[in-house]
Amino acid sequence: TVIGRFCKWGIGPADLTFILDRMSPLQAHSYLRRQAKESGEKVQQVLTTWKDYLAMAEKLGMDTSDSIVYQVRLLRQRHDELVLRRNQEDSKSLAADVLKDFPEVDHICRSIKEKYQYADEKYAIVVPNGVLDIIVEGKLLNHCVGGQVRYWDRIQRHEAYILFLRKASAPDMPYYTLEVEPDGTVRQKRTKFDRQGADIKDAEAFLTQWQHIVAERLTANDRKKAAVSRVLREKEFEQMRKDNVIIHAGHLAGRRLVDVLTADLMENAA
Repeated sequence: TVIGRFCKWGIGPADLTFILDRMSPLQAHSYLRRQAKESGEKVQQVLTTWKDYLAMAEKLGMDTSDSIVYQVRLLRQRHDELVLRRNQEDSKSLAADVLKDFPEVDHICRSIKEKYQYADEKYAIVVPNGVLDIIVEGKLLNHCVGGQVRYWDRIQRHEAYILFLRKASAPDMPYYTLEVEPDGTVRQKRTKFDRQGADIKDAEAFLTQWQHIVAERLTANDRKKAAVSRVLREKEFEQMRKDNVIIHAGHLAGRRLVDVLTADLMENAA
């Protein structure tokens, strides 16, 4: 029975009060089962995502009495899209502050789009529109990009750019963040909490392909910038070795920073 399944899932009447003014228990049960099957998530997680999605939708002024909204087809995707919108709103004042100190970053990001954007059937390289996009990316993936002055400084000096590696099926949703030198050399590639998953190995084949495409688009000026960037990176790495900089927090705690960054490096050999 429906009641029996709710009990099995650990869901009581109080857990469903947020939706029972718009759906019957049977309809809610069917929706939860379908979303759990399609997403691969447990029903309890689907329920939490559903509540969070509707709370955000209401705050953003969406009509949550419309079945298209409260009974959305792709719940997880729509939830994550609203998280993105909410973070954009929350980050606007912070972005404005960054632009006071680094006023060229937005213009630089827009100016390099044609050169660095690329996609195949599985992955895409997306160039952010500017400071706001980068701050939101850092918040959603819980890493330091967007919160560290050195990244804005490097962009403004054309030492390195921040690009987004995305899945082609979800080009608007954060996946991996890249720090890239002007010739396409990848300094860093990090996902949630500054980590890398086993999936990055598959993506590295795409990144190598992308590097070949970028090499064909480079101008003489780009190559000059890349040469300067390479020297600065090597000097920075050498100083880290001399100072024996150790990572003190997170999953990489105890490792030398230069070893982590060196392992992450993908030089563009094209």
